[in-house]
Amino acid sequence: MKIQLIALDLDGTLVGRSLVIPERNRRALRAAMAQGCRVTIATGRSLVPTERFARELELNAPLILYQGALIQDYRDGTIIHRQTLPLPLAREIAAFAAARQWATQVHADDGTAFTAHTNPLIARMQAITGVPAIQVDDLVTWLNRPPLKFLFLATPEGARELIRELRDHFSDRINVVRSHDLIVEVTAPHVSKGHALAVLAAHLGIPRAATLAMGDHDNDAEMLTWAGLGIARPNASAAARAAADMVAPSQPSSCDGHDAAVAWAVERFVLGTSVG
Repeated sequence: MKIQLIALDLDGTLVGRSLVIPERNRRALRAAMAQGCRVTIATGRSLVPTERFARELELNAPLILYQGALIQDYRDGTIIHRQTLPLPLAREIAAFAAARQWATQVHADDGTAFTAHTNPLIARMQAITGVPAIQVDDLVTWLNRPPLKFLFLATPEGARELIRELRDHFSDRINVVRSHDLIVEVTAPHVSKGHALAVLAAHLGIPRAATLAMGDHDNDAEMLTWAGLGIARPNASAAARAAADMVAPSQPSSCDGHDAAVAWAVERFVLGTSVG
């Protein structure tokens, strides 16, 4: 079936560390949209640091944000889907993290992030997410509305232990994903990029078989599984590679060493112009 909707992870997939879209990716995506294909970004980021990429590409579909907890049209602000953590559960998570002195951010649905203290890990987290965090005295008492997600930063080894502790304690009351070697995110149960892609496709009237998704990390796995065609980047995590239908070959790019695997996928499966 002809691809009608493309969903792309942002960090590590559409863009590299410089946060610059490779020109070949840009050309391929604009050509696909010119043919009527819808294109969205599926990311753990909020709207503010994501919409600049959407506007640069002039994307023609709502965005999947906060690991799928929010689907919002950046063009007019319309919210298509939102799923927050229940407030009592959010307070329990905040208390659990505070007792372990984890570097923690809480993300509200208005795009703001909050933290109980500032340290080098929190500063690093803000640099990675692109969202400055407002410091509050205590996250447990500050929480007065259901948040979209929690974000924790740790060393790679610490992140694995953090995931184990969260899953052991909260079980199926939360969804826990690793979105970066150093970042663990917690959302409401059933929240995922894959579920959000299903919601967005239904909203746009596009069948599952006509969707293509590309990603590079564990948090992309459900999206790659759900899509009619799931493609992992060449350097994708083991979970993303296992979930995908295929792994894209490495493609040359002059942009900060970040290859143009997105363009390869679009050229081959949407435009029909790839020879590789």
